[in-house]
Order: sequence, then C-alpha cells, then structure tokens
Amino acid sequence: MKQVIYRWDLDKTYLKTEFETLKGLWRAFLEKAEEKKSVPGAPALLKELQKNEDNEIYFISGSPLQMRKVLEKKLIIDGIRWKELTLKPNLQNLLLGRFHALREQIGYKLPILLEDNLKRGQGSEEVLFGDDAESDAYVYSLYADILAGMVKKETVLKIIEFCHVPSSHKKKISSILDRLKHNDVVSKIFIYLDKKTPTRRFELYGSRLVPIYNYFQAALVLSAENLITLTSLTRIILDLVFEAHYSPVVLGNSFQDLVRRGVVHNSQSIRIVEGIKQNLNEKIIPLPEGFYEKLMTHLDGIKDIKKTIAIDSLKPVDYVKLYSEEHRKETKQKKSMIDRILQ
Repeated sequence: MKQVIYRWDLDKTYLKTEFETLKGLWRAFLEKAEEKKSVPGAPALLKELQKNEDNEIYFISGSPLQMRKVLEKKLIIDGIRWKELTLKPNLQNLLLGRFHALREQIGYKLPILLEDNLKRGQGSEEVLFGDDAESDAYVYSLYADILAGMVKKETVLKIIEFCHVPSSHKKKISSILDRLKHNDVVSKIFIYLDKKTPTRRFELYGSRLVPIYNYFQAALVLSAENLITLTSLTRIILDLVFEAHYSPVVLGNSFQDLVRRGVVHNSQSIRIVEGIKQNLNEKIIPLPEGFYEKLMTHLDGIKDIKKTIAIDSLKPVDYVKLYSEEHRKETKQKKSMIDRILQ
C-alpha cells in the first residue's frame, strides 16, 4: 500500500472528553492515563492503519502542553504509535493575556498543519480526522483547499486576522504560503459526530468531507478506497462487537447510511460485503449466537439501496463568510458553557 499521512484530533475524536462543564474540564485534566476512555473503534482503526509501516500518524490537539505525559501514556496503553503529538500552549496564552486563544482553534491548528506540510513535502496523500465539537470541519477543509490552490493568500491572511493571531505568527504564515507548492493531497476528512450534528450541515464542504457516526463507517470508507484491507475491516468489526457491544442492527444501519449518502458506491459495497462474509465465516473468533446471520440479513440488502443525496464536490467554499457563521456559533457555544458553569 502507498504511504498516507493520517492527522488526528484527540479530544472527542479519539478520546471521550467532556469539556462543556467546569467539572468536566477539571476531571479531564486530573484523569490518569488508565482512566481515560477512547472513542469505540478509534484505537482499533489506528492500529490497523499503522500496520503499513510507511504510514505516519500525527496528533494535533487543543489539550494543554501540561497533559503530554498522560496523553502519551494513554496512547502507549492503547498500542498506538505516532510521529508527532502537538499540544496547545495554553499556559503561555494565559500568562500573555491571550484569552481568546484558549479556545480558538482555527488560528491554532491551521499554521501547524501548513508548516508541517511545507516541512515534510507534499508527496503523500493525507487523511484527516476531527469532530463536530469545534471547528475541525472548517479548518481541515480550508487547509485542504489551500494545498489544492483553491484559496488565495489574501483570503487566508484575512481569516488569520479574524483569529487574532499574534503579528509574529502572521508573518510566519505569510512566508509559508509563499513557499507552498500546491498539490491536492487531502483525499478524505472524517468528522466524528460526537454532538450528533445533522450530516446535511457539512454538505457545503463537498464530498471530500465525510461525517461519521462511528469508526465502523470510517473503516468502511477507507476499505472502499483501498487504504485498509478487508481483513483489517473485519478486525475493526470484531473490536466493536466485543469491546463496544455493537449489534448487527447498528453495523447494518451504519453501512446503509453511507450508501444512501453516496459515500460508498454500490459496486464498492458489494465487494466489501463479500469480504466481510468470507472473513467472519472463517470464525477465527466465535461470534455471539445468531450474530452472523442477523448481520448478513442487514448487509445482503445493501446492494439494493439507492443513493439519496447528491453532494457537489466542485463548488468553492466562501471561507470568509463561513468564518463569520462559525464564529457566531462558537460564541453561542461559549456563552452556553459559561451559563452551565455558573448554574
């Protein structure tokens, strides 16, 4: 398989984290590595991705630098290897009075993504993982379109200005943009729906961005794109069944949802279903009684499902206008969080 760069957020994408209340924030900070819970299927998927030794895994998180040791220990416990783990200098932001930067994500993540891409070069395909709790869909899509040459430098600098990025950082970003070689390398952006945001809200970003309800869906898409094998997909299914107690109904509905949305095409689904059948029928690990038959009932009907959503992948995104909408939403979320804390 070819080399792929996988970039992951941590909180709410890989780790179950509660940031909506002061109690949740404090608990996340105090938790030991052994106490932190992973999102079901995320460790299993990452372990399959890292079986291709050419792949590289990067984590970029809004968690503070002071949590590095505990987060690294958690990843080691889960059996995850990574190239880089980037955390946010929130203590520095606090001491310098950059209170806006404590929760702002676009001005934090975008420069890191661009600088790393410039440093590493653009020869490899990239797949990005985030969630719907913050601005991952926006910043990842903006990053992808900058690399593809679809967003002008002036637009990027205007957005960075909105984010209140320090002037020294603006100059650095401007220099990076001047040196970037445009190449459309981001093939997929997965947004894990931790908050259960309706998938239609992400349609404006085009077909490259795939909202997912679980990591079985991410594994299905990666299998359809031949980025993981059907054997790897089967191992992820078994992990979800035995570790997260996924039922045949949940697995079947998750698969059907992707076909209806046109994310996985019928020809791809037929190949995947046959591979799942063959691998599960070998019974390397005995499934719960009746599980295989119930799952096959759901999967056999997938070939007859019709695509119901057409997503335009060529329509350009107005990132300046969209930033204003994202900022209003973020401000509303912050106010809601503060209200809950004060109650």
